Amino acid sequence: MRITLSQLEAFYWAAHLGSIHAAARHLHLSQPAVSARIRELETTLETQLFERSRQRVTLTEIGMSALRHADQALQSSRQLEHFRKDRSPSGKLRLGADECSATVGLTAVIAQIKEHFPSLELEITVDVGSVLNQKLNAKELDIALLTNPSTGPEITDSFIGWMPFAWVASPSMPVHANPFQPQSTHGMNIATHSAPSTLHAVVESWLSAGGAKAKSLSTSNSLALIARLVAAGHAIAILPLPLLQDMLATGVVRSLPCDPPIEPAGFYISYMTAAQNSGLDAVVELARDTLLRLSFLTADRDGNRLA
Repeated sequence: MRITLSQLEAFYWAAHLGSIHAAARHLHLSQPAVSARIRELETTLETQLFERSRQRVTLTEIGMSALRHADQALQSSRQLEHFRKDRSPSGKLRLGADECSATVGLTAVIAQIKEHFPSLELEITVDVGSVLNQKLNAKELDIALLTNPSTGPEITDSFIGWMPFAWVASPSMPVHANPFQPQSTHGMNIATHSAPSTLHAVVESWLSAGGAKAKSLSTSNSLALIARLVAAGHAIAILPLPLLQDMLATGVVRSLPCDPPIEPAGFYISYMTAAQNSGLDAVVELARDTLLRLSFLTADRDGNRLA
């Protein structure tokens, strides 16, 4: 197994900040992701780099030596990045994102763009995927983070991973079906995006797989509002799993194990093909790497995580 820069970054910041939590916050990653990368590095080096307590991590003697090498490797990486900056794009970048990627990953992408391409002026649009598709094809956006793009010949769609979904309901709502099936939705209000949208299509596809059809459907273009309706017990919904992590962890909503499984949606970075040679490819690469580090997508339809 080869050592990766992401492993070295996790090790470096945990060592300098003194905790996995602080390193995760600095890198815009989850604590399990940072811990996993450090464990992978320790496995590759066949040594223990930290003494771990409940709240803090302390370098071992070997860890101190390894930190010097990690620092040198990361400095070399930054020098290469500065080399790329000399050829980096400038001017205005019109960046779009659907609400899920905006909630989970957009701030990290923006932070990385500002760090690596400081001369870029960012113009941000957050909307549903159908609107982002329209804006891309109308050349009103340069790049968009979205699910299931339906863009034209002048747009390049770069696949990143799969967006998983889950049925959710308020803990107070009496949903006893286990597993939850299409016929179980009878008499229930379902909240979802307006058509046409990925979320609306996911709901309709899951219901039709069991020969069911929603009799009571509340639509909104706001995932946040849909989530609040669910938490208040006014509706059930299919929502992107990355958006639900905190709500599930705090018990604000509960997931409903379902049959059939909900098909995930492909997640893409879409951008103007003609602008690629102007340096947009460097921005796309940076956004792609940032989203992969966040680990909120899956590598396949079965839910296996991206490496």
